Amino acid sequence: MLTRSFKLLVLSLLVTATQASASLIEPAEPLTSSVTGSAGNHFLHDVDTGISLLPVDDDVVWLHISLQDRTVSVVRGRNVFHVIPHFAIGINGADNLRIRGSAVTPKGEFRIERINPNSQYTTFLGINYPNPAVAEQALATGLITEEEAERIRRYYQQHRLSYPNTALGGDIGIHGLGSRDPFLNERVDWTEGCLAIENGQIRLLSSLVGIDTPVLIQ
Repeated sequence: MLTRSFKLLVLSLLVTATQASASLIEPAEPLTSSVTGSAGNHFLHDVDTGISLLPVDDDVVWLHISLQDRTVSVVRGRNVFHVIPHFAIGINGADNLRIRGSAVTPKGEFRIERINPNSQYTTFLGINYPNPAVAEQALATGLITEEEAERIRRYYQQHRLSYPNTALGGDIGIHGLGSRDPFLNERVDWTEGCLAIENGQIRLLSSLVGIDTPVLIQ
């Protein structure tokens, strides 16, 4: 038979193990849709972004789109003041360059070049893909010809808009769901390269940004 002291030892070990396991499954602090920060404690300080958008003036509003976290952060200067917690991307993922029909979301630095409040997907915030910088990258890698690159440069110079009629495609942006199911949008990447967020989120986002708002997708 087990001695009383041995039983107490076993009981003590079980209690200790239970407390340790419980601490491992305690939920983290709940996320909020509105996050503020300071210039000394900004989420971008912890990663090597390699971007030219920072530092920016304190009153400049821009979008940081994290493909890893699947969040859209609305930032003023270096302070995040609103976060959209999820978005869907292209069926075939994301890359630095995309070609027409690839269903890939482009990564890089862009700006909002047009806003359509009457889109079939509620509201469409078009970004300037492809722009001259994208054209230079694509030309260097052989994705487009010099003629196509010059067409993109010239159109952008004349209209300050992306030129979609090349091998790189275009008409990329952030939009709502229209009549699509929000449940599926959280679980399946389904677009041709755009970012899709819920209808209420795109309406709010469109009220926070405007033409020429910088956009970083990384």
